[in-house]
Amino acid sequence: MNISMKTLCSSLILAGLTACGPLYEDSLGSTLLGAAQSATGLGDTAAPAAPAIPPAVATAAPGEVLLVKIIARDAVAPMTKVAQNGRNITWISPGKVTMAFEDGILVGTRGLTDDLMGVDPIGVRAALNAGGGTARRLQSFLTSEDQIATRELTCTITRVGSEDIQIIGGSRTTTKFEEDCKGPALEFKNSYWLAGGDIIRSRQAVSAGVGFIQADQL
Repeated sequence: MNISMKTLCSSLILAGLTACGPLYEDSLGSTLLGAAQSATGLGDTAAPAAPAIPPAVATAAPGEVLLVKIIARDAVAPMTKVAQNGRNITWISPGKVTMAFEDGILVGTRGLTDDLMGVDPIGVRAALNAGGGTARRLQSFLTSEDQIATRELTCTITRVGSEDIQIIGGSRTTTKFEEDCKGPALEFKNSYWLAGGDIIRSRQAVSAGVGFIQADQL
């Protein structure tokens, strides 16, 4: 999977997090990091064992914690729900990075060096619910002149098949989908793992400078 901005790729490098600190900063993030990585396959299996997940997190209601990794940066954090407006949920990390998802689709980030400013995922969720299809995306990002530019993409959603994945709490049988998006200046491929109609894991593009995140619903 790759993400490319055809006019920018030659000059972009993978950057670190901003001064707000690593995505996993503070005691909660440090405590969860090793256990969560081991349970979900997000980290180095040779890493030393971490303390058990705090009871406040382990007993949280389903859907109240999201484990997110910025894959290229090897930065992981448990994100907690900070706001909900209908189907749109905003999550915040201990390092004050926020991510907004609409029906499980990433629609914006703040606090990274190269944020996803906004997404209108027209028809993506409907195509997932239907078992596949085509959809349109309007993807907004900051240009080098600090202007917001919006690109239109055509996305093909394909059912890959059944796949067992490891999450905190054990193995889950899921249906995997891939979303292949292409536009004149941007293209990427997202992946979603659904169980019972819910997206319990996803790998989604943020920006050319950040790359992809993996999000696991706890």
